[in-house]
Amino acid sequence: MLRTSIGTAALIIAALAAACGSSNNATGTAGAAGTTGTAGTTGTMGDGGTSGAAGSIGGGNPTGDGSVADAFMGTPDAGGPYAAACGSAVKNKAACMTATDVPCANTCGPNKAGYKNCDCFSDVWSCPKCEYVPGNYDCYRLPDPIEACPVDPNDAGITLPMVGSPCTRAACSPCGSATLNSYLDSGGSPKVGYCVCGNEEKWTCASASEWPK
Repeated sequence: MLRTSIGTAALIIAALAAACGSSNNATGTAGAAGTTGTAGTTGTMGDGGTSGAAGSIGGGNPTGDGSVADAFMGTPDAGGPYAAACGSAVKNKAACMTATDVPCANTCGPNKAGYKNCDCFSDVWSCPKCEYVPGNYDCYRLPDPIEACPVDPNDAGITLPMVGSPCTRAACSPCGSATLNSYLDSGGSPKVGYCVCGNEEKWTCASASEWPK
């Protein structure tokens, strides 16, 4: 009787142990793996700015005197007058020192509106011709026909107007001749050419070759 009780108890303990072991050995289900995030897109580079257009070179009258396009123009010299002014002794074909004398410019023409560039070559000055920078020279336009210059009331002899003497003729009214003596230079010598009553109401004159063309 005692053995039967012990055997029954052993069977009950064995059954309980099997049940517990089965419960403890169960494996849990693994969680799902997380998804990888999408990479961000790279931003686009901004366009470069456009370069500004170059400015145009401004135009203008070379002398700034407002002369119109069809105004009478003097003969231009591409080089322009030399920077240095000539001394009183500098004249065409006068003696000079090639080694020391520098190029210079003399005034010429009516009202000294023109210039002569002078160079010393082989110890002789060369001042070939009277030039004029571009500008308005209407005041010296020669009429056709041109009148002889009026008699100088202060000249009891030759009756020709003298450079620098007073005048009463209307301004910008040239007179003279391309072939006859028409005025006296500052030294009193008769000359062929033209005159106008210029600055300060005094005669200003020039030879036919030096008059603005």
